[in-house]
Amino acid sequence: MNEQEAAAALVEVPLLREQCADERQRAALDDLAAVLEQCAATPGSYVWFAGD
Repeated sequence: MNEQEAAAALVEVPLLREQCADERQRAALDDLAAVLEQCAATPGSYVWFAGD
């Protein structure tokens, strides 16, 4: 996922946060959002997920 895709994914975070069942899920989503924010703010960067 490049910086443009990361920025687009960040738009989904608030809705996803509302759907989290517990604090553990919210914490994981917050961690992901932090990585996506860093990626979106760094031109030429990518986020690679395990299994990609």
